[in-house]
Amino acid sequence: MTNMTRSMLSLLLCATALVAASPGQAEDAVLVSSTVEHYVPGSVISDSQTLSLSAGASATLLFRSGDIVRLKGPFEGRLDAIRPAAAPGGAEGLVQALRGQGVEAAVIGATRVVPPPHASKPGEPVYVEVQRSAIYCVGPKDALWLRSSFVPGGVVRLRRGRSLREVAWPEGAQRVAWPDDLLVEDGDRFEVIDEKGGIAATMIFHRFDPPSAPRAWIAAALLSGCRSQAEPALRELARDLEKNTSN
Repeated sequence: MTNMTRSMLSLLLCATALVAASPGQAEDAVLVSSTVEHYVPGSVISDSQTLSLSAGASATLLFRSGDIVRLKGPFEGRLDAIRPAAAPGGAEGLVQALRGQGVEAAVIGATRVVPPPHASKPGEPVYVEVQRSAIYCVGPKDALWLRSSFVPGGVVRLRRGRSLREVAWPEGAQRVAWPDDLLVEDGDRFEVIDEKGGIAATMIFHRFDPPSAPRAWIAAALLSGCRSQAEPALRELARDLEKNTSN
């Protein structure tokens, strides 16, 4: 196993552990953008994590509900410690609590969002990259496909636990349908085994009913660790919000 593969596997396992540890924390959010260098877009901001913004710094957060909140520093605190017990729920309640502490905050909107295709059209293909480790979010009607520009030996070897399955790869093919008899359940982990018996890539699957709203889908996917699927839409959302702010 290469150093890169080990690093990717460590990231996948950490993301999975985070999801397993806090699946019901409604205040967990995803960072859309910020003016703070170490707050990277797509990062998960858990409700028990301290968020620190100096005077003039800002951060835009996307919540599971699809609500977007922008706040400006100075601010330092945890999202779960801000809202009083009697305060309203949701983004509006959070904003009220922040404003009550003198923090500049607002719920903002986007004019458009371009979600991943299968987020808006159930049954569209979800492409599983054969040579890249990743976590995939799969809806109940989504169609799984294996995808690669080149497969040595014309065979993909998928291992789940002690079970090994070989999938024939026709010469010149860019994609192959996931075998119908190889069921994928929530939390399943498959390894792609190379010709020497090493692990070429690891894929982890999360199955759930995706929210109908594109912004909520983006948040749910990123909070589940499905970065490769959701990050293009997150970047589009960030550009749209920036455009609206500058107008």
